[in-house]
Amino acid sequence: MIVLELNSSFNQIMSDCLILGILPSYHFRVAYADLTLTTKAISNIHGLSLAMQHLSNKTILGALFLAELTKDKQRVSIQWKDETNRSVLAYSDRVGRIKAVAYPGNFASGDLRNDFILGQGILKVIRWEEDSTFYQSFTNLIEDTVEANIAKFIEESEQIQSLISMETWEEEETCTTKGIILQALPESSAESIQTVLVRSHKFLQEHLNWKKTSSDFLSDLTSLLEDDLQILVEHKPMFQCDCSRNKVSNIIVSLGQKEAESILLSEGMIEITCEFCRTSYRFDEKDTKRFFL
Repeated sequence: MIVLELNSSFNQIMSDCLILGILPSYHFRVAYADLTLTTKAISNIHGLSLAMQHLSNKTILGALFLAELTKDKQRVSIQWKDETNRSVLAYSDRVGRIKAVAYPGNFASGDLRNDFILGQGILKVIRWEEDSTFYQSFTNLIEDTVEANIAKFIEESEQIQSLISMETWEEEETCTTKGIILQALPESSAESIQTVLVRSHKFLQEHLNWKKTSSDFLSDLTSLLEDDLQILVEHKPMFQCDCSRNKVSNIIVSLGQKEAESILLSEGMIEITCEFCRTSYRFDEKDTKRFFL
């Protein structure tokens, strides 16, 4: 397991947050997340441009929010690929253990779709538990924002009324990344749903609101809604890769003995690099022979 730590003194002052709560008067579930440090770690590993950071960071937020719809031990991955061959793959569980990788491919220089909008393509979502069956869903991307596509997926697959808002902006050489999802619970009335959606929409469009601390942001939002947020739990998300030498060795086994021996003959060793954390694992002839005994 690889956990990437940023500057230790910086971490003592700041950390990412995931706040889960309930709006009791409206019967709405709320998940608010600040993933600035987590997404910065991932962007640094993969050397992402600012434009690609916007798309990658929002995808990571989406994976976290979808993970909030699952059972305790389930994980969720989001993978999309649009018409320019840009793609992002992001994993998260309910407490915010996150990993992701992104591959850029751009529209023409100056096209706003490079920064905020997906082209047409495929969105794939997988939910699974360890050593258990996984559930896979597909939907077509629409030419819109990441959050619009995730909201579309939730509406189609879960039939849950929700409002998703995400903000990313460059600040002091860091792409600040925050988001919120409000989801109607089964007990929520049509009037309550309409009130929350209408009142929240304008507030969430204001960029200056996102620059506030998490407590001030949520306090202002709930005051607008004339309700009190009952906080259920708080987590500290982080980048965490679950690769290991043992897991990577399964890739060699899947190649088959003949192919593995061919690589050893030409290269002298087999080297496999994790696409998420960029850790390299090397296997010599002695290591490889043990896999096929």
